[in-house]
Amino acid sequence: MADKIVLVVRIRTKSGRKAELVEHLTNLVRTMSRETNFINAVIHDDVEQSDDVVVYETWRGTRESWLKEEYSRPYRQPYEQILADLTEGRSVAWLTPVAVYPSEAG
Repeated sequence: MADKIVLVVRIRTKSGRKAELVEHLTNLVRTMSRETNFINAVIHDDVEQSDDVVVYETWRGTRESWLKEEYSRPYRQPYEQILADLTEGRSVAWLTPVAVYPSEAG
């Protein structure tokens, strides 16, 4: 399987700010989706923790290449400021796929 990195980002929103955060996340994902190494992203509501939003992103490359190339993109800086205003915190899990079903062609 080619080098891929998956980010699972859990964001705890401030009370009453979730819809606003999801709107900003949606715009961010639209922008990210134009990047060459972007594969896909899914924004999730956490059924059990109603103030949490979870974003699942898949990118071509490694953790190191993502941090070097993607995290430094200029459009991320305003998003980081918005996060500080709308959230109580976030965590990021870095994963590498072992198997994908249904299997990917090529």
